[in-house]
Order: sequence, then C-alpha cells, then structure tokens
Amino acid sequence: MVRALKLDGLDILIESLKKDYLVYAPLSRNGDYFFSILEEEKAYLGCAVTIMPPKRILQPEVQTLFNYTAVDGYSIETPPLDQKQALFGIRPCDVHAMLGFDRVFGGRYEDPYWWERRKNTLVVAANCTTVAEECFCSSWGTGPGLDANYDLLLTDLEDGYLLEIGSPAGEEVAIQLDVPPAGEADLSKKARLLARATASIKKVLGVKPTELHDFLAERFDHPAWQPQADVCFSCGNCTITCPTCYCYNIFEDYSPALKAGERRSEWDSCQLLEFARIAHGFNFRRTRLDRFKHRSIHKLSWMDQQYQTPGCVGCGRCVRWCPSWPVRRGRPTSLADPVEIIGDLMEAV
Repeated sequence: MVRALKLDGLDILIESLKKDYLVYAPLSRNGDYFFSILEEEKAYLGCAVTIMPPKRILQPEVQTLFNYTAVDGYSIETPPLDQKQALFGIRPCDVHAMLGFDRVFGGRYEDPYWWERRKNTLVVAANCTTVAEECFCSSWGTGPGLDANYDLLLTDLEDGYLLEIGSPAGEEVAIQLDVPPAGEADLSKKARLLARATASIKKVLGVKPTELHDFLAERFDHPAWQPQADVCFSCGNCTITCPTCYCYNIFEDYSPALKAGERRSEWDSCQLLEFARIAHGFNFRRTRLDRFKHRSIHKLSWMDQQYQTPGCVGCGRCVRWCPSWPVRRGRPTSLADPVEIIGDLMEAV
C-alpha cells in the first residue's frame, strides 16, 4: 500500500518543495491558467487545464541547443540543464502525455535535452475530483485519477488534502512534513470523489482506443474529412496546445564570418503549410485536407503504432482553443475535437 499523509492545506508542502526545487504550478492569469514559477501566488488545483501544457517546461517552445565558436580552435558550449524543478499540480492526463514524450525521446536515439530536464523534475500530480466540459480522459484511461508514475500525488478531499508518496524522491519531501498519516476514511473518500468525477464526464470517444487503427484505416477516404477540413483554419492551435505533440524544427544563427553561432530548436506544427515542404519546394501535404487528416490519424492511430503510446490523452485543449466553431448538428462544434471527428466518421456514407 502506498504511504499517504493528510494535509490541512498546501502551504507546508509548497514551502518544503521550495527549499530544494524551482516550483512550477498552475497560476491564474485573467481567468485562464498557465504553468508558471510559483512565488507568492496561490497555486490553482481546480480542474481547468492550463492553456499551454507543462511539456513547455521540459521542452521549451524555443531552446538553445548549443553555441559554437571557431576562433583559435573549435568549441561548443551547451546551456546547463541541471536545475532541480517540481511540476506542482500536474494533471493525470498531462502525466500520461509526459510518459509519451519519454517514449518518443527515449529508445534507440535519446534526446539528451529532454532527459536532462526530466531526471531533475519532481512530479507532484493532482487528481481531478471535478472535470471540465471538454475532458474525455476516461475514454483513454488517462484520468481523472492517477495510479502510478508520480513522486507525490494530491487529492482534494474538501476538508484537506490526501498526499500519497510514489517514489524515493517523493519520500524525501514527505519526511520533512510534520503531518499525520492518512486513514482508511481518507482513502475511501478519495475513491468516492474519483468515481463521482468519472461519472460526470459527458464526452466519450465513440470507438475503443484498441479499435481506432482499423476504424480509421477503413475510413481513410470517408467523405466526412472534406467538410471538416473546409472550415479548419490550419492555424496550428490544436497542435501547439496539445500535451503530446513533440515536433520541432532546427535553426542556425551564425556570424557573417561563420566564426560563431547558435543552434536552437523551435516547436513546429504539422498543420502549417510549410511543415511538409521539402527540397525544390515540393510539399507532400499541400492541401488543408491532407494536413487535417494527418493530424487526426497520427493522434488517434499512428503514434500508438510507432511508440505504443496514445497521441491523445483526452485533456480537451484542442477543443477549447480551436478558433473554428462552425454550427454543425444544430450547435457550435470544435473542429479539432477527436470525439466529433470520430462521430462524423461513424456516420454511414
């Protein structure tokens, strides 16, 4: 059984974390939420997903990979990445997305930049005892509760917080806290709250995840794709705010004499026209239809085939931040919503 503590509030935990970690947490900004460095503000642990996923802390939108000089020899300088940091209040869906990044950036060719930050990051997750209207995590088994892959796990019990310890690093933090152990009543209440949250999820993927590959392969030329793509702006919002999208581009800035320069990475999106442009200007996904279809099938099928991890975790960010909401079936509908995409493809031709 995982050891658990009962906290009256979060202050004692946060202050303990700040002794050894740079703490990132969801903070309110004009009614929306962002993962930012926690200083004097209060962390928000209600179930409203942050605009940008916490992946940006481990894989920044723009990051310098190294600087180089070619004066009196050749040298490379890599920025330090060994800052100890804590992701406080990260949701179960985002933890699952982070595990997906582990697979993408692990394996045969590891990304040292990801893993250097990852090994120095403490995961302080928070279960969702309420859910947002865009959430469909239960379709993927990625929420609203988390069972593993955390250092510390919080559950809001309404009369306090349950704190579960899931790793030696989490135990090091917990032993500094002068708080009582949790009892069976606390664990039972957690189970009831999570069951209630699961029952309140209204959005459901119409096809089981294990059946999505065959379902999409059989409907690759379904006529529903075209009207979906026709009202897509191809802006990339759905991919930039997605916690599992990992694509980036590499750029070089160098001096006119080619004696010094910087190599950096920047996030990229398969929804942008230039993403699939190659030598001599050829573009094998020039049409908006091809880009729309690629993003949908990669998320729902191909990523699982390639990395054995789903490309969607049901967080609902793509639903919330898609700027195209045409009226369909008599109501405004997000074009990026996987539930709606699958629903359209289920209709008979």
